Amino acid sequence: MAGPGQDFARLLAGAGPVESALAAQLLDAAGIPSLVHGPDFDVAELGVAAHQTLRGADLYVPRSALERARQVLDEAWGEGATAPPPADPGARDAPDDPGS
Repeated sequence: MAGPGQDFARLLAGAGPVESALAAQLLDAAGIPSLVHGPDFDVAELGVAAHQTLRGADLYVPRSALERARQVLDEAWGEGATAPPPADPGARDAPDDPGS
């Protein structure tokens, strides 16, 4: 079996806890598994509520289901819901896999 970075593709980047939970539920209802992965920080620093609000997470789906997952969220939230945000010239590109 390949590693997580080869099996999964990022669907949403930097999603908040509510957005990622809603997306995961929509995908689950469509039969598409998902994985939420965020930066590893000590929750004790901020507390659970602040940690989840301030530290966005990425939502991943199997690569084979990526296009269908985009369709599911676009149908529920409107066209372009899963479009990547405009590029920030000063930002560093985030990796596409949760294993990085």
